[in-house]
Amino acid sequence: MEQTRRLIQSISRASDILTIFINERKPLGITEFATRLELPKTTVQSIVQTLEALGYLEKDPGLVKYRLGPMVFQLGMKYATNMDLVTIGRVWAERLCLQFRQPVNIGMLVGDKVVVVLRVEPENRFMTYPQAGSVIPIHTTCIGKMLFAFLEKKKASSILKNYTFEKLTPNSITDRAYFTKELEKVRNEKISYDNQESVTGLAGIGGPIFNHTGHAIAAFALTGDTEVINKNSEAIINAVKDTSTQISMQLGCDPDILH
Repeated sequence: MEQTRRLIQSISRASDILTIFINERKPLGITEFATRLELPKTTVQSIVQTLEALGYLEKDPGLVKYRLGPMVFQLGMKYATNMDLVTIGRVWAERLCLQFRQPVNIGMLVGDKVVVVLRVEPENRFMTYPQAGSVIPIHTTCIGKMLFAFLEKKKASSILKNYTFEKLTPNSITDRAYFTKELEKVRNEKISYDNQESVTGLAGIGGPIFNHTGHAIAAFALTGDTEVINKNSEAIINAVKDTSTQISMQLGCDPDILH
């Protein structure tokens, strides 16, 4: 019979503190940590101070509260770059970028945030948004729309319940009902669009990346100059569909799911 694993209590509690930030957007203080974890403040304080010293948390000097530190980001990016997704995705992203001379981004959902894990761009580019590691909006980006279109409905509803539909440009979606309707279209067509919704002058066309279980674990988008995207939209859509198929199949996805 397999023995029960013995966990080191202090490490387990440190993990609990860091895990709180998966669904928490604002910095937290010692009292808030202690209340949520039902631990003495003195215990929490020593763990938090250790995490701060190691770079896993950082203190907001104005609020005397804590948020995730740079070490968490570094580990997350290292994890992402070691994944088959990035290794396989880079090859196809580079092909798509070369074909249309526009940047290609691959993003994943981390908690309730959409994070760019890989960016490929042609030489001599001046428009650099977003870079790898950027947290991008859900409602104005191809990647955000695609990931939420295939997210489990209960989880998506929970995140969108208190989501702020910020108007970044005149074209940004600001209505939850309209956004939900667009997600249905994205889910059916497996193609998403950014019509200058994040940055005026930038447009995009995106597709999903499915793994061997048929789950959309990531999404990608070719995003660039609006005039170029619109002029070549039909060719880009076909190329995005093909890229989605190729990456997903290499990750073990059943081809039948892709059609």
